[in-house]
Amino acid sequence: MHPSSSASGRKHPGMKVRVKAYASFRDFMGPNTEITLNDGADVDWLIRELERRFGSRIREELLDEKRKPRPYVKILLNGRDIEFLQGLKTKLKDGDEIAFFPPVGGG
Repeated sequence: MHPSSSASGRKHPGMKVRVKAYASFRDFMGPNTEITLNDGADVDWLIRELERRFGSRIREELLDEKRKPRPYVKILLNGRDIEFLQGLKTKLKDGDEIAFFPPVGGG
């Protein structure tokens, strides 16, 4: 069951996570979003909730066909790269801030 839903399918209050999107990700997520999830939710469930709210483009931009983060996308939880935590299975807690950074070009 999705951590933001109860057995009856109704949502109930839980932890709040702040989502910050940067550069091109702002175009389809906006710069700041607050998401309420049940305790025990992880980064993967957060992305599923963002996809439900904003459409499949989020998944397409963030994750590959095996549902793994694309190598050029950075996902930070409270300033720490989830790659060095538990990846998409990193648990979230109330008040966390997660940031999505698209690829950055340089020259």
